[in-house]
Amino acid sequence: MDEEDPRVRDVLTLARAVADLRQEALFNFGEMTGVKLTAILGEMLVHSELPDGYLDTVRAVFAQPPGYAETYQAFEERPGAVLVLVREPGAGQAFTAHALLADLRSRTGARVGPLSFGGTNRFPVRKLPLDQNFGYLLELPSDEGKEEGQDSDRFEIAADFGATLTKIQYSLEKRSSRLVVLTTPEQWERIKHGAPPNVIPTLGRPDSKRVAAAWLAAEAPQLDAALWLDQPEIGDLLKGQGPSEVLQIVTLILNADRGKDIVTSTDPDQDEFTRRVMSVVQARRDWRKDLRSWHSDPERTSFHRNFLLVAALFSNAPVAHIYAKTSDLCAALEEGNLSLKGQQGPGVIEMIDVIQADLSDQDVIQFPKPGWDDAVLSYFWTDRPMARKPFLKWMAAAPVAKTTQFLETFTTDDRLLLANRVGAFAVRWAERHQKSEPLEEIAQAWCKDDALWPAAVSLVSAAALHPTLGRFIHEALLRWSKPRREGSLALQKLTVDVCAGEFGRRHTGKALRRLSHAAASPHREVQTALHSAVRNLWSDPAVRQTLFDEVITWCAKDPKRIQAGRHAFDALATLTTVEEPRVPVLLPSLKEDSETEPTVADLAKGWRTLLDPEADDERTAEALGLWMDTAWLHPDRRQTIFEILRGAVDVPGRAGGTHPRHRLRDLLYRWQPVPAPDADPERVRLRHELSDLLDHDRGLAVAQYHRRGTVADGQAQER
Repeated sequence: MDEEDPRVRDVLTLARAVADLRQEALFNFGEMTGVKLTAILGEMLVHSELPDGYLDTVRAVFAQPPGYAETYQAFEERPGAVLVLVREPGAGQAFTAHALLADLRSRTGARVGPLSFGGTNRFPVRKLPLDQNFGYLLELPSDEGKEEGQDSDRFEIAADFGATLTKIQYSLEKRSSRLVVLTTPEQWERIKHGAPPNVIPTLGRPDSKRVAAAWLAAEAPQLDAALWLDQPEIGDLLKGQGPSEVLQIVTLILNADRGKDIVTSTDPDQDEFTRRVMSVVQARRDWRKDLRSWHSDPERTSFHRNFLLVAALFSNAPVAHIYAKTSDLCAALEEGNLSLKGQQGPGVIEMIDVIQADLSDQDVIQFPKPGWDDAVLSYFWTDRPMARKPFLKWMAAAPVAKTTQFLETFTTDDRLLLANRVGAFAVRWAERHQKSEPLEEIAQAWCKDDALWPAAVSLVSAAALHPTLGRFIHEALLRWSKPRREGSLALQKLTVDVCAGEFGRRHTGKALRRLSHAAASPHREVQTALHSAVRNLWSDPAVRQTLFDEVITWCAKDPKRIQAGRHAFDALATLTTVEEPRVPVLLPSLKEDSETEPTVADLAKGWRTLLDPEADDERTAEALGLWMDTAWLHPDRRQTIFEILRGAVDVPGRAGGTHPRHRLRDLLYRWQPVPAPDADPERVRLRHELSDLLDHDRGLAVAQYHRRGTVADGQAQER
């Protein structure tokens, strides 16, 4: 194959893109050759549009289900068209939606991309983008309730969403745009009332054999897909399977076709191709018969079993690392700390022969049987239930250790590749068994590692956006956001960091619910992460109002979260606009239509937390300096700023504490001391003006109190 030929290059480029998409759809990074821990969907949804490369890949592998052609035609021909795809997670509805948008992009030139639901339980129709000829994808956040954490603050889509679709249709029609909505049968049954007619397309389920053929043709054009798929055994495996299961079988076929001579426990007289077909069949059965025979060999030792387990978990890692990690696993399972420095124990070459594997030119272990590595892990998990907990703890810590026992370097990329495989395994097994312990072990082990912590955040973020894994991860994030007896720091910080990213922008209501729990954390690291999360979420205009309202709630109505409210408000109070670097983003504009902007009363509530005696002087001084600089440089904003600060200190004093008014005076002097050799007269005048207004407010307050008591009582109250 001439790779210099442009047509060949295009075919190879598509094949690589399809391979990546298949692996990431399965959340299986074992075959990746690069350090990638963020799923394609997670990467692309950071942007407002789906990239053409991804759309081309979707069109290449999408097998149209019955009714698709008619559905697409109606979708294209009717401006303002809204389609609601109702399927259970993992049934391929998201991929069908992407295929519709890919065809729309290809045939009409329309721009296509995701649409955020927003931060409340009602979709903000008036905030629909104004783009012309755009195809949107709106994934409805799954409903949550008391059964998912015993919370009284339920989050679920408003029951009148169906009626909202009529308004959406009208708005989209004016812009020649279209919308695809993703929901589940249970959710749609609750929210469908009032929906316009014909929004549910008549779509059948795609033929599993056609799906497999499309993926095989795109990823491996040299492979005789028809020969494979016409085998009765393969047909039986594919019959009635959903998209995820079909991709798993496709992966096994690809691995069996590319592998070396395969030896199975079936008839030894079978020809090579038949043995490959049967290897796929046995792989779907987790190679249970072959593995039982191997483990039951009288000469088998625990070191043999552990070496096989480590090699299966760390596929693509250099064999020297696997050899060293096997000794560590033996110790973790309390089977003795076998020294590998001399020649007493079995060597690498012997061990490769024992586990019936091959060694590549790059000193990487390769299993000739397709799906053997995952089958080994499955066998261990089922066969050794008492070893699961120590294995999970060892597994999570394995990428952290910087092995120096041999001459080969163990680089950061090597560690990330191990983390890649460990993380993908942990997510898949956690979701399959509905147990979050594997991910919790990772959070604990990686939280202090500067290289691995971003990988953990990317891993969980990608899983939270995954169409099949997402719901389980959402529930885990809700549990992790709350205080626990142990491990709260790592799990709460992981939750906050995930909510600060694409999960927070796509599922803002859910993210704020989780942040509201993490906000009560006593850990400084969590509070710092919350500071960054608030700023990241503010960068999305669609979530600003909801975010600000939540922060003010923390500041004013929830004593347990006032500390977090202070940190969150400080994060926003010290954030400046892009147009004017010295103007706070929270400061109301001078426009007449400012109903969505923060009110003076709410800003005063936020500032009250910054002027509280428990607040950090340096942070409050930075915020006040910014706002007073704005009052100095922009006289038209001065009255609003003074009104906010005066409202912030309009509270009774606390016994034994400093009144916020006194603290504000001290900080004003810090902003502009007098006398000072370089004092700007206007800044000095401004400080005196605000101080005089504060004295005036205090005088009125004392006078009102004086009418009900004595002057001494009023002074005592002020103190």
